[in-house]
Amino acid sequence: MRVLLVGSGAQGVVMAHVLARSDGIDEVTCADVVLDRALAAKRFAKSRKVRAIRLDASNRTALRTALAGVDAVVNAALPRFNLPLTRAALAAGVHYQDLAADYATIRAQLALSKAFARKGRVGLMQCGGSPGITNVLAREGAEALDSVEAVRIRLVSRLEATRPLSLWSAEVALEDMEERPAVFRDGTVVRVPPFSEEEIFEFPEPFGPQPVVQHMHEEPLTFGRFLGKGLRDVDLKMGGHHVYQMKQAMAMGLLSREPVHVGKARVVPRDLIIALSPPALTPAQVPALLRRGVLRDATGCLVVLVEGTKGGARHEIRYESLGPSLREVQAWIPGATNMSYKVGVSAAILVEMLAWGEVKPAGVYPPEGLADESRRIFLERLAAHHIPVRLSE
Repeated sequence: MRVLLVGSGAQGVVMAHVLARSDGIDEVTCADVVLDRALAAKRFAKSRKVRAIRLDASNRTALRTALAGVDAVVNAALPRFNLPLTRAALAAGVHYQDLAADYATIRAQLALSKAFARKGRVGLMQCGGSPGITNVLAREGAEALDSVEAVRIRLVSRLEATRPLSLWSAEVALEDMEERPAVFRDGTVVRVPPFSEEEIFEFPEPFGPQPVVQHMHEEPLTFGRFLGKGLRDVDLKMGGHHVYQMKQAMAMGLLSREPVHVGKARVVPRDLIIALSPPALTPAQVPALLRRGVLRDATGCLVVLVEGTKGGARHEIRYESLGPSLREVQAWIPGATNMSYKVGVSAAILVEMLAWGEVKPAGVYPPEGLADESRRIFLERLAAHHIPVRLSE
């Protein structure tokens, strides 16, 4: 299978590296509006299967040309390209995949499902860590119960460094933080204030008890449509150093888009934070910063709780995916971060499954819509790539 990767940032780089080593993939084209980024991804992959092109995904003519010679396209760029790329994939008759949602266009993407199915093609939405792995685990838990009342997703991360560093785009992170979180509550999607409804959640070691708050994510927007079994409540809460830094910044007005007077100057606080924030680490920077001791380590954990009934009794199923750490992933993909590894690897596994015809059914849907056998294969390959999941009831 020939794959077009639109976007050659942290996740696209990891995906190219993984896919280039798959027997099911014949060619990977790394595309980016900045050619140097695509070329860097090609070098990072270290494979003759990988080539690089410049592509502006908003240019329909250029996009049609790029899609003409491929079997699948992946949006590893900004989510605002999800719907245009989904439509372009449908017109070209190729498979489609993205890593995170453009919240405003989720319904429009799902509306294309029957058209994809008629062509025998798959459009996979939101295929990273969370969303992505979390969606598959939620469906696994739902299938193990007779009825489902609630799904709770809890995320936490930790970065150890001697100076401020970023594993993610500051602008994208801020947009996520300031969005009013969606919660599926009593069968309806509602919005709550950012950083609200704080609780202390018990994560596995080395995290232990951590405060978490409501955070905008895709899962509460789609689970009610796909999980069934009477599901009434879904929420996602996040903790970690960056969440509470942004909570404090918002309380001080530092995320405001309204200009303020500083002496004779007018300054937009949010723009100032973005300008002063370090750019996301590149694969070349990670090993160098580790050697110098500036970057010490980073890790994260996701927990999915599925609550319901089984055999007439109340039941809770808990899934935990801890790590791997940033230092650990250097042994498998040097230059990757713990975040880019988890997202890029899980997304690449699903692309490889598309190549082998292992993704069922046809149509457009997020990962909780995968058939039983497809979910089993995905979780097995996830563990083979050092991302195990622990189950407890």
